[in-house]
Amino acid sequence: MKIADELLSKLHTRYLKPLGFKKKGHTFSRPHAAYAEYYNIQGSAWNSADKPWRFYINVGISFTDIPLHTNVVGMWKYHSHARLPLFVRTAPPDYDIDPANLNQVLEQLADDFSKCSEYFSRRHAILKESYLKNRYIQNGRFLYDPELKEPSQ
Repeated sequence: MKIADELLSKLHTRYLKPLGFKKKGHTFSRPHAAYAEYYNIQGSAWNSADKPWRFYINVGISFTDIPLHTNVVGMWKYHSHARLPLFVRTAPPDYDIDPANLNQVLEQLADDFSKCSEYFSRRHAILKESYLKNRYIQNGRFLYDPELKEPSQ
């Protein structure tokens, strides 16, 4: 089993499925009454067999009573998305896994997803209002929320 497949499988079965997440490809989703949250594992285009597998976490939100975008695919179909460090200040910009650190990375991901999920739980109404008013943070990166600050690049 490839390390990426092992990561996806274990992340879902150990941590996310018990919390109500579904898995489709590299994306985990969980619906709520007013919104849904999405976490996508995106492998680096520069991955090679002789190095640890590098990946990024894309996070999205959609609002239950507003139709999704139908003319696009991937994370673009949701109402807004960005990389995980925007929501979880302690999350790294990317993750590197190999067999030796897989369990450690899984625990870190579970914790980072939990923190992001808690943010959405608290702020989804504000994010929806920003969506309806077409308000975004710098460069159209994500919906405006005064609680969010752009991570340093």
